[in-house]
Amino acid sequence: MIVQHIIEDLESVLTSTPEASSFEVAFASYIDDDFEQIEFKSIEAFNWDEDEEFFLVPTGIAKYYNLEENVYSAETFLNQLKNIENTSVLNFVTFARARTKIAKDGSVASLNSPLWGTGIHKTEKLVYFYHGKQPE
Repeated sequence: MIVQHIIEDLESVLTSTPEASSFEVAFASYIDDDFEQIEFKSIEAFNWDEDEEFFLVPTGIAKYYNLEENVYSAETFLNQLKNIENTSVLNFVTFARARTKIAKDGSVASLNSPLWGTGIHKTEKLVYFYHGKQPE
């Protein structure tokens, strides 16, 4: 999944489910081998690197990457992505910073997991992006 796919998926979700424009943005992964339980993590930032990789940063972690903490609605997140000035970012592969470890010296290590799909949870009021294991 690349950044352009996130934009297209969000546009599709907001067209088909207009009330989702106010839903919070998260990433999600299955936590069991039966693909029945999903863990959600709200995001508070995004960034990219010189390796042409784009990252969704979960709540509580942005400060360690010197990023501004945000509470994104789906509409706000979509608008921010569409307003990225460096259009080459739209072709970057997307990842969730799935696990993050902060060392005592303040350095940050993360396990990054590629995004592979989009979902909506009307009860929890979330628009989310899947990462990790995929059902076959």
